[in-house]
Amino acid sequence: MLLTLVSLILIFITVCVIKSVTKPRKFPPGPKWYPFIGCTGVVNSMTKSYGSQWKGLSVLANEYCTEVLGLKLGKELVVVVYGEKNIRQAFTDKEFEGRPDSFFAKLRCLGKRIGITFADGPLWREHRHFTVKQLRNVGFGKSAMEKEIQNVLSNIIDYIGKNNDRPIKLMSIMPLAVMNVLWKYVAGEQINEERLTFLLDILRARTKAFAMAGGWLNQVPWCRFIFPELSGYSLIRSMNRQLSEIIEEAINKHKIGAVQEQDFIYSFLQEIDSNKSSFTEEQLKVICLDLLIAGSQTTSNVLEFAFLVVLRNRPLQEKLFSEINKLLGDDPPCWADSHRLIYVSAFLLEVQRYYTIVPLAGPRRLLKDTVIDGYLIPKDCTVLISVGDLHFDSKIWDDPHDFKPERFIDERGALKNTEHMYPFGLGRRRCPGDSLAKSFVFIVFVGILQKFRVECSSDEMPSPSPLIGLISAPQPYTVQLISRKKCN
Repeated sequence: MLLTLVSLILIFITVCVIKSVTKPRKFPPGPKWYPFIGCTGVVNSMTKSYGSQWKGLSVLANEYCTEVLGLKLGKELVVVVYGEKNIRQAFTDKEFEGRPDSFFAKLRCLGKRIGITFADGPLWREHRHFTVKQLRNVGFGKSAMEKEIQNVLSNIIDYIGKNNDRPIKLMSIMPLAVMNVLWKYVAGEQINEERLTFLLDILRARTKAFAMAGGWLNQVPWCRFIFPELSGYSLIRSMNRQLSEIIEEAINKHKIGAVQEQDFIYSFLQEIDSNKSSFTEEQLKVICLDLLIAGSQTTSNVLEFAFLVVLRNRPLQEKLFSEINKLLGDDPPCWADSHRLIYVSAFLLEVQRYYTIVPLAGPRRLLKDTVIDGYLIPKDCTVLISVGDLHFDSKIWDDPHDFKPERFIDERGALKNTEHMYPFGLGRRRCPGDSLAKSFVFIVFVGILQKFRVECSSDEMPSPSPLIGLISAPQPYTVQLISRKKCN
């Protein structure tokens, strides 16, 4: 009897081992799978060696000569897609619109799979449509939003002017400025600087915590019960609670009539009052969180990279200023000027190509078995999209590792190649805040360069190399912003 039991256990273990290392039919090439862990060890080692998961996976894809890389991380099947044709398919085909139903996704969304970023199916479709529509209704992409950005620019210029040429840390200014505009449309009020700084600090710390612990918690979620502190679970839960309290406070202000603006929260609460079943306060909280996360760091990081480039290249900075001065003079910039300031627009496109803020987009979940580049990808497989590699693809870009704004200008002096840029994604999961991001980056960059010359604040130039985690960010640096009037 005992021998039979032992034999059955051994057979069961053998079957499980064989199953865990057997790749599905027509699955893309990739590293060897080991029992129960897949190729997690290889991916972690490459990530450590090359400084980021994106770069590590890119090296693996080149090693296996493939534009669709097949992986198994723990129990999860993952493919990474490369090449413009495959990337467009992953961004636009309906089969790729799902999101993984993972512990990570639930933890990111305050414990439930709701909101719009990590939801899918009918809930996502209904609430994404509502969110995009209501953001437009409250001013997104309209002249009112442009006015808000110009007001923020005016405040930034006043702050810089009062700073008397002392070194300035742009990464302490830009996120505050972006969040102020975003908060106005989400919550209908200006948030005081202390509260705003606290909110941004939590968002930054939370992003770092997810980058460090998210993958581990996702693959071995039960470790949170044994090592809640060491796994990062307790820290993430604490920050979730703090974020939830900030958003709840904004919601409660609307309920008691302390905020009169017809903002996004106001519109959502009206839907709740109409007894629409999927419109709940929990859903509202997570959508607000989705919008704040999507809009805060990404937009400010583009600006910080843009100023880093002009700091390191004085002739380029003066060429940009020359165009601004010639076409605008002292007039404040607006979004319509982006069609006149061609070199500035090309420069900002090149910043977003060269420093791809989200180099590895996703994750997506396949809603059914799908063929991509001749490989059969099974339903529920997780898909990552390598936008960073596309932005350095030598089949599209000449000398991709050189910073050249001219690559976006044709012989007639008009913009070109914009169709190969994917900083906000593509398709129905495209970033809903792209109109704010584009307007904010253009108006604030032009407005500051119009008034100030960007100079190094120390004997050593800051490094051009980015810090790459879930998103790309410049290494900390300071600048001196010298009034153009003093320079003349």
